[in-house]
Amino acid sequence: MLRHNLKLIIRNLWANKIYTSIILLSLIVAFVCCNILISFLVYETNTDKFHSKHERIFQIFSNDPFGESGRIAYIPKFLYDYLTNNYPEIADVSQIGNLDKASIEVEKTVFHDLNILLADESFFSVFDFPIGQGTKSGGLSPGNIVLTQEKAAILFGESEAVGKSVSLITPDTIQQMTVSAITKKSSSNSHLSFDALVHHSDFENRWNGGPSYALITSNSSTEALQSKIRADTIRPGLLGPGKMDYFFEPLSNSYFTAENKMKYMKTRNPTFLKVGYIVCGLILFIASFNFINLFLLFWQDRRKEMGIKKTLGITQKGLFYFSIAEAGFYIITSFLLSLIITLLTIPVFNSVFEANLSPEYLLNIEVASYIGLVILFSAALVVIFSVSKQWRMKPVNLMKNESSKVTFSGFLFTFQFIISITLTICSISIIEQMNYIENAPLGFNRKIIQLDTPDPKYSKVLPVLKQKISQLPNVKSVTVSGGNPISGNRMVRYELENEKFYTPFLFGGDEDFIETLNLNLIEGSLPSAVRNGKLVNQKLIHQFDLSNPIGKKVPGTEDLIVGVVEDFTCGSFKEEIPPVIIAYYEDGPSLLIDYKGTNLGLILPEIETKWKELFPDYFFSYIILEEELMKKYKEDTFFYNIIVTFAIISMILASFGLFALSWAVTQSRSKEMGIRKVLGASTKDIVNLLTYAFSKRILLAFIIAIPMGYYLMNQWLTRFANRIDLSIWIFILSGLIVILISVLTLSMQTIKATRKNPIEEISTE
Repeated sequence: MLRHNLKLIIRNLWANKIYTSIILLSLIVAFVCCNILISFLVYETNTDKFHSKHERIFQIFSNDPFGESGRIAYIPKFLYDYLTNNYPEIADVSQIGNLDKASIEVEKTVFHDLNILLADESFFSVFDFPIGQGTKSGGLSPGNIVLTQEKAAILFGESEAVGKSVSLITPDTIQQMTVSAITKKSSSNSHLSFDALVHHSDFENRWNGGPSYALITSNSSTEALQSKIRADTIRPGLLGPGKMDYFFEPLSNSYFTAENKMKYMKTRNPTFLKVGYIVCGLILFIASFNFINLFLLFWQDRRKEMGIKKTLGITQKGLFYFSIAEAGFYIITSFLLSLIITLLTIPVFNSVFEANLSPEYLLNIEVASYIGLVILFSAALVVIFSVSKQWRMKPVNLMKNESSKVTFSGFLFTFQFIISITLTICSISIIEQMNYIENAPLGFNRKIIQLDTPDPKYSKVLPVLKQKISQLPNVKSVTVSGGNPISGNRMVRYELENEKFYTPFLFGGDEDFIETLNLNLIEGSLPSAVRNGKLVNQKLIHQFDLSNPIGKKVPGTEDLIVGVVEDFTCGSFKEEIPPVIIAYYEDGPSLLIDYKGTNLGLILPEIETKWKELFPDYFFSYIILEEELMKKYKEDTFFYNIIVTFAIISMILASFGLFALSWAVTQSRSKEMGIRKVLGASTKDIVNLLTYAFSKRILLAFIIAIPMGYYLMNQWLTRFANRIDLSIWIFILSGLIVILISVLTLSMQTIKATRKNPIEEISTE
């Protein structure tokens, strides 16, 4: 019996290739999207949960000393002894830091751009990063270095790395280190990213503390511990005893905590993961609605067959199971094919979304469970909306010649396009905001190359390098700098009366600083003209209501205001412009270079040549301010990629459904069209006849999608202090895109239908 039913199912599918192709394509695309998205979302959600003690590990934060609210992840090193010596509730503490500007030399080959962390012996007792070679015990003792599997392969190739010696080069020292262990590449995700680990005592002059993690004893409460620490009036802190509060955040939340801003700490906005789940559900809905609509149309074409089966004695239960088997065949076939495509698509997904998803993660129990639920959900929708309708019909109704109306097709069709149009509106809005970010005026020159001194002791040499680089033909201007508006500013705290304070941004440079950054000096002169003179921005003037500010003191200091610059962006467009103080530095840690043209490939080698003349033993590295700015929007780029990619997929799926429905309508009304043509109907009349119902529903979907898209994008844009306006053309363009795609899809059938010979249409019916 099973074999017989399987033959019938395959025969029916083969006989109705249009329905079969569209259903399979829709389901395959949806399952591929769901397979990848679910795997990725579970991978992200489970970040750091591979550590066996993750439920007892808490990251320590302190209140921000530079603001009235907020927290910071930096914890000073003296807190380590304070916590471990005074609180038995804390079993262990691990602190990490970054060894900046470090290189590794192996057999006279120097490797740069390494992410090396400073840590202590407790690192491997708190965390469970898997060890492939060597042992955890003593692996992080002084004089040793732990490498990741990927970095060890780069440094040593296929040869054994453990026990080998490497030279760890920093600007002020060269140390011989022994490779003690190799960490294995894990299929799980961690918010900590590193290439190597070394003990902080080997670089004590660079060790001041950093992100800290406490392992709590199994019977302790973090709330009680926080209260106990807060009650200690002599607890140490950056502002002095008893002035800092400490907070314990579960390790599983570290990846989703915005305060983790160090470059070796990965973060993710949890809202974007929620968006991922929603998009996954919407794609599945669209594909399922295609399935339901087309399955019902498929059934209508076979209603006589069903009626005869019922007349010949097949029970409702038997017909129900046959329909379930037919729907199940579609779902299972689509899912199996989608697995193959998923494996081929994962590398592309990793490239577009900067993910690290491996095919093995599809075998994760949680991922498999969610995918199983997706399959059951798809099957349940079909049963509820289509199969159940079939077995309730009486044989006499099934055998009638009049067409049966598909009750849910109009609703499902409209809902599909509501989703697609809403995602299209969101996509265009996000593209506009990202274009605005890339091209909007910042108030300063973003075409800047920054060079940092290889060591603070060389800061007095930078004016010499400045002079050499200034003579290059492709260089406009160069300044010695103590920071930049994007990432190199320093926040300071100035005390005011009544125990109040404010936290301006402080940076500066030499006499060419204003010219190089193209800042607009509104009034006054450069700070070099007056001892202790400072430039301030308009925001600081307005914040303190300073009229005629020239010659007045900078609030909270003895410095004099000698000039005012126009407000400019600091950090990113997500942040309000802060009060800014610009100082004069004759020397500093950086050079900022304004260059001619856009060909960095031509300019950078010239600058490197001058660098090597002064620093022949140091690696030439640079920063492009425009690239630093875009790094601030990494999460928004991720969101942009998700929305745009799946908006395109949703429109493709909706077009699949529209094509199949228009084909079905054309086939079912072929005799009617033939009669109308014989009676004098024009091509325009026939086109209107075939497209009116679809056009009406697409228009309704567009009207509903406009307020939805506006609300969603208005909420997203609140993240930005500087943002676009949601102008009407965004919605008009979205409508035009949908109309164009719909017209092209419908024209495939309508044009073909209008060209048929009406006599043949009538005679063949």
